[in-house]
Amino acid sequence: MALKVFRRLRSLQRDILACQAEGRRACISRRVNPAGEHRLELLMERLAGRRVSMLQAAEFELLANLPGVRDALEFRDEAA
Repeated sequence: MALKVFRRLRSLQRDILACQAEGRRACISRRVNPAGEHRLELLMERLAGRRVSMLQAAEFELLANLPGVRDALEFRDEAA
């Protein structure tokens, strides 16, 4: 299971950095619903298409620690 998560995060890292190389920014938004549940959504608008990925908080922390990722992200907080 750890290997599967690692592969997913590396794929996201590649897409985030490719998005940045195209002059765009990947956006991460945290939405909190009325019940207080948090949802992290990663959105990448690229020349070749769009990718949306839902992340657990722990997955996001791992992803953000990969080289180049934190600097390439735009953060948004939104209410659900």
